[in-house]
Amino acid sequence: MLYSCQKYAKIASENNLSEGHVRDTASELWHALSDVLGEDVNKLNARNILEKIIISNNGTREYLVNGNKVNICSKQKRSPKSSPLSKPTANKPYLDIDTAPEITAFYGRTDELNTLKTWLIQDCTRIITLVGIIGIGKTTLAIKLIEELSTQFEYIVYRSLRYSPTIDSFLTELLPTFISPILPNTLARQVDVLLKFIRKHRCLIIIDDVQIIFENGQFAGQYKAEFEGYYFLFKQIAELSHASSLLLITSEQPEDAMNTRNKFTRCLKLTGLGEFAKEILKDKELSDEQMWDTLIEKYQSHPLWLEMTATMIQELFAGKVTEFLAYPDLILSNALEFQLSRLWIRLTESEKQVMTYLAKEEDPVTLSQILQEISHPSTELLKAIQSLKRRCFLEDTPNCIGASHGDNHRSYLLKINPVLKFYIIYLSLLQP
Repeated sequence: MLYSCQKYAKIASENNLSEGHVRDTASELWHALSDVLGEDVNKLNARNILEKIIISNNGTREYLVNGNKVNICSKQKRSPKSSPLSKPTANKPYLDIDTAPEITAFYGRTDELNTLKTWLIQDCTRIITLVGIIGIGKTTLAIKLIEELSTQFEYIVYRSLRYSPTIDSFLTELLPTFISPILPNTLARQVDVLLKFIRKHRCLIIIDDVQIIFENGQFAGQYKAEFEGYYFLFKQIAELSHASSLLLITSEQPEDAMNTRNKFTRCLKLTGLGEFAKEILKDKELSDEQMWDTLIEKYQSHPLWLEMTATMIQELFAGKVTEFLAYPDLILSNALEFQLSRLWIRLTESEKQVMTYLAKEEDPVTLSQILQEISHPSTELLKAIQSLKRRCFLEDTPNCIGASHGDNHRSYLLKINPVLKFYIIYLSLLQP
């Protein structure tokens, strides 16, 4: 029986014990209950907390405390539904993916799927960052991955940060997937409960739209002040020993370089679909198949850009690709232009300067050219270029001209995505 409402002196007197011994024993009890229940339990709140657990489990319970373990026993058999640990079954994980978007089509990505499966299954990678420009197919790939890993994890969970939840709100909504509805009342204990669970059970937690918690107008991947709690959570998951995995989906690689600090973190950058982009044009029922390669190249085999452009071709050119391509300039639909504007407003002024400079150049340029020709502090320009790479805005191509033999003389040329290049030129024409 718990005497949480009685004074320590009275308990000591009735049981022929010293008051100090009772206090020490009580302290151990509160500590044990706090660890198991994930809440700060003390003499004043113990009864209320235990009564809430009794009510939440719909029956009378007896609490047996032995050492550092608390067993909650029932006079009636507990239903499997009330115990989160009974959710997974053999060869079938517990899925909490109701908020994940439905896949209506999936094209290619075999190599990317195999890479992710290797990292997750064989390497037990703790954090994978899946990064790429908006619309490149990151979320679709992640949802397809769930189908491929149906027997490898006990729990698979999908969550999005689209509506900017605080870390407290995020954990409050996430934890009931793993534990009873009685949640810890502090952030530190919530994080502790989550970490303990993913160490005991193999979980795959997919977090989408991570770029929402990064600052606009700052270099890529810098956390907003109110969302720094996510950084500390990701850091602990990366550094603590466990067999679970966190898949972060984002259009900006996190600035903290978490992905290169230890062998249990990886980053996969998605590019276009290549030849598989033809399946999009086929589904859109476009004609002039002999011109599809040209259309795909113009729009970088980017699935969303091609879908938006294909819709325009259907509406304005009756699906005839040849007539659309008769116009010499790249054509941006209203939908595509809106998507590009969302990317542009996130850049710093120094990043915009670099992008504007590259948009005016016919050929790829060297890093030294950018530093020499843009009137801006070199340190700031280097940071800007690094940030643009983390946004997948810049591409490296080997510079073989004048290079000597050996890797020590290897260098790269920087080039800009042609669609982004056209958009930037278009913006400059609009300015007075």
